Amino acid sequence: MKHRSLVGPIVLVALATIARPAAGATAREILDQVKALDDTTRKWTDRTQTMTLHIFSKGGGERQRTLKIYDKRHPDGEDKTISFFLTPPEVEGTSFLQWAHKQRDDDQWLYLPEFKRTRRITAQIRDQSFMGTDFSYRDLEILGEIQDWTEDDARSALLGAESVDGHDCHTIELRPKGDDEGYERIVLWVDKDGLVVRKMDFYEKGGVLVKTLALTDIRDVGPIPIAHRMEMRNVKKESRTAVDLSDVRFGADLSDDLFTQRQLERGLP
Repeated sequence: MKHRSLVGPIVLVALATIARPAAGATAREILDQVKALDDTTRKWTDRTQTMTLHIFSKGGGERQRTLKIYDKRHPDGEDKTISFFLTPPEVEGTSFLQWAHKQRDDDQWLYLPEFKRTRRITAQIRDQSFMGTDFSYRDLEILGEIQDWTEDDARSALLGAESVDGHDCHTIELRPKGDDEGYERIVLWVDKDGLVVRKMDFYEKGGVLVKTLALTDIRDVGPIPIAHRMEMRNVKKESRTAVDLSDVRFGADLSDDLFTQRQLERGLP
């Protein structure tokens, strides 16, 4: 189940609407309208942004990470993201490269300057933490591709309606087909007026809630709504990672040469 990736190591699925869905619309009709925005009025080809990660442990301790992220979409679905860690000193120079593919698993590489070595992220370690955060490598794939899933990829169901942060939302369940996505089901809360995803819950087999993602501070960058604040909570570990986005820009005409293993090891351009 592979489709075009929207973004780099984390983000994101926040989109806006062309028109409010008709009363009685099915979950698939709502999701298809969200997808249509990505291909029309909210379409973009490349993006740069700065991301600050706040990693909170169960005991309340906090670590911070700052990254510079570059994304580029390709018409054939081979979308690419490269991220460079800027601070603190112990992770400075670390970088992450992701190539998203339509019909197969993403390619992911992590460069560790301390060892001067590039590590390929294999299927066996997809569920490991990304740089100590509450996002796994698999989560990064899902967040990039979920808006492209069809009924052949994940069965959808409209569970009802609920308010999230004062916004009336559709509650939609997705049940991925097969075992390659790692979760038994994912529940989305989609803003009825803006068709913006405001919350996501991730469940393991057996219906156990393991993670919940909140998307807030949604602001338009040009015609494109972006969640400038996200927070992933790991229910099992009782930890959380907050993400702040800044300096989001589109249309920089990024070169394909930026999204290579050579650049991964050379560092920030």
